[in-house]
Amino acid sequence: MKLKIYFILIIKVCFCFDGAAQGLHQTYAYANELLRLEQFEPALHTYHRVLFFGEGAYQETIYQQMGNCYFELGEYDQAARYFDLAYFKEDNDSIRTELTFKKTFSLLLDKNFTYAQMELFNLPDSLSTYFAQKRDFYSGITYFGLEEFSDSEQFFLGAIPEREKDARYRLEAIFDQLEKVEKINPNKARILSMFIPGLGQIYAGDWGAGINSFILNGGLIALGVHTAVQFTLFDAAITILPWYQRFYMGGYMGAEKAAFDKIASKRGEIYRDVLEVIEETKKKEQPALGNLSKSLN
Repeated sequence: MKLKIYFILIIKVCFCFDGAAQGLHQTYAYANELLRLEQFEPALHTYHRVLFFGEGAYQETIYQQMGNCYFELGEYDQAARYFDLAYFKEDNDSIRTELTFKKTFSLLLDKNFTYAQMELFNLPDSLSTYFAQKRDFYSGITYFGLEEFSDSEQFFLGAIPEREKDARYRLEAIFDQLEKVEKINPNKARILSMFIPGLGQIYAGDWGAGINSFILNGGLIALGVHTAVQFTLFDAAITILPWYQRFYMGGYMGAEKAAFDKIASKRGEIYRDVLEVIEETKKKEQPALGNLSKSLN
């Protein structure tokens, strides 16, 4: 009788384990189907269930799939984390290289340029032409984000084939414009507006704000003089001076901000122009780089 009971228990336990394994496999397949249907959030939740209940099962593939979900949801820091986990679970060197690029791409979109640079340094020296040009393209973006524009230009040029002479000339001309932008000095704009209100804004290219600041501060000075003549210097000091001080300080601080905004705006325009050149030369030969250009634009 005891042997019969033990036999029944063993059979039940075996069925339980088999059912659990089958259920886990079905859950994993369901998550993959959700991913295929671009239902990224429910797919991600389902993948997490597989990891939790499967005690590490499917890690060889599931980390990359979870990274793809996080990436599509715009959670680039999490995407980079899971691509990194997938990298250490992968044995194939080619796939590991692709995972490195995926992680780097996520870090670039997260504007984490320093860590993106570290990932690129970890790539092997011997890469195929495709991977080498892709590395140069990513490096160009990384150095641009780090404001190391000379290095950025060289890497972007490396991402364009030598035969594309016109594209290379255009890229060099774009970076020549960047040299003019870098000559704008926010500190100089602030000092100019300290001497003549509005002059710093004009130097930064904001003529409207510069003229407005000049007229406003000039009007307050004239009003202060008139008040001092008609009444007393003390009356002018307590009624006009606080307002003048407020607008005067706001003027030269605004001039400095206008210069920073001008630099940022021009850099953004130049960056978009660079990506357009890269996209035009790569969209036929290497569609992946063309798609990346659109994402980073």
